[in-house]
Amino acid sequence: AADTTAEDPAVRLTRRQLLDGAGIDEALLARLEEYGLVRRTGAHYEGDALNIARVAAALGEFGFEVRHLRAVKAAADRQVGLIEQMVAPQLRRRSSGAHEQAAETAREIAALSVKLHAALVSAGLNESLDR
Repeated sequence: AADTTAEDPAVRLTRRQLLDGAGIDEALLARLEEYGLVRRTGAHYEGDALNIARVAAALGEFGFEVRHLRAVKAAADRQVGLIEQMVAPQLRRRSSGAHEQAAETAREIAALSVKLHAALVSAGLNESLDR
């Protein structure tokens, strides 16, 4: 249970907790920070950093370097921008609960976007591997 709690974005991790929790070394964390994949807020990292570091380390086992992940980060940033545009009208409302509603809508759109991305990657791989 402690493991899943650590991946909660609301959780704050020290540098040592992030290194130990993700099973990575200082050099990899430095590269993840250099390329903007994880960021520190003051002396702490958000819970998302743990998941990002774990996945980056796992991809490293297949030969991926952090520099290869810049394209993934850029695509994620574009996706965030698009989602922000879609929920902007909700954020401008003055009604009570408008921000909570916008956050929920953003999470739903993000989940659908991840599903679409996975389907497109799968379809692309199927196409290229069937040649």
